[in-house]
Amino acid sequence: MIIKSLSRSNKSFKALYNYLTRDNEFNIDNFNLYSDPHNKKDTINEFLQNSNYLKNSRGKNYLYHEIISLNKNNLSQEQEERILKDLVQKYISLRAENHLVFSSCHNDKEHTHIHLMISSNEIMGNKRIRLSKKEFSNIQKELEIYSNTIYPELGLSKHYQKEKSLEKSKNKEQELKQRSKKQQTKKEQLKEILQDLFSKTQSTTYFKNHIKDIGLEFYIRGETIGVIYNNKKYRLKTLNLEHEYKLMLKSINTRDQRKERRANQKSYQQKSYQNDKATIEQRRDEMKKIRDSLDIEKELEKSR
Repeated sequence: MIIKSLSRSNKSFKALYNYLTRDNEFNIDNFNLYSDPHNKKDTINEFLQNSNYLKNSRGKNYLYHEIISLNKNNLSQEQEERILKDLVQKYISLRAENHLVFSSCHNDKEHTHIHLMISSNEIMGNKRIRLSKKEFSNIQKELEIYSNTIYPELGLSKHYQKEKSLEKSKNKEQELKQRSKKQQTKKEQLKEILQDLFSKTQSTTYFKNHIKDIGLEFYIRGETIGVIYNNKKYRLKTLNLEHEYKLMLKSINTRDQRKERRANQKSYQQKSYQNDKATIEQRRDEMKKIRDSLDIEKELEKSR
C-alpha cells in the first residue's frame, strides 16, 4: 500500500475536482460535507466557503491532494473497493477527522487507488493544520498495520514499517487466521457488532435505531457502561470497548455542535442580509426625497 500527499497553495478546488472526476470509471464520496458529491458546484462552494475562514497568506496551503493505492492482489474489483472504502474511513479518522474531504476511487490503472481532496483547515477553523513528517509517517505506519491486520488477503505491505513492526503484524495476521478457524464465542460476536456500530455511527438517531434493529440495549450503572445481548449483560470495559464508545459519543457531540454553529451562522447571515437590505431601501428613500426636492426647486425657478 502506498500513501502520498501533495499540497496546494491556492484555492484550486475546482481544478482538482475536475481532475479527480475526469474519467468514467470512478466512485465518489464526501466526508463532513452537506453537499451531494456528484453536485460539483455545491461541493466546490463548501470548500471555498470553508477556506474563507483562513487568512490570505502567500505560499500557505489551502488543500491537500492525497492518494492511497493498494498493492497488486488477486481480489475482485468489488472486494478492493469495499476494503479501500474502509481504509479511507480509517485514514480520515487518523489524518483529517474534522476536515472537509472529497474522495474519488479509480480503477483505470493496474492498481485500484483512491484520490482525496482535503481542506487544510478544519470545518470553520481559522488555522491551517499541517502535519510534520514524523506525524504523517506515524499515520502511514498505523494505516499499514491496520491493513495488514484486518485485510491479510491484500498481502503484507512493507513500505512504512520497520522489521520489528512487521513481525508484530505477521503475528497478528496468524492470530486472526487461527481465530477464524474456530467458532466465535458470543462475546467475540458482540465485540465485532459493537465495533462496527461505533465506527459507523454519526448521529444519535442512527445509534438508537440501529441498536433497536440488532436487538441491543445499553445501560449505565454509576460509572459502569454495559450492553444487554441475548438476555446477558456485558460491560464495555470487559469487552475493551469503553474507550471506543466514548470516542463515538464525542464524535456525535462534535457533529451536533458543528451543525448548531452552521445553523447560527446561517441565521446571522440572513439577519445581516435583511439589515443590509433595509439599509439599502432606506438610502433609496432618502435619495428619492432629495431628487423630489430638487425637482420642486427646478419647477419653482421656471415659474419665476
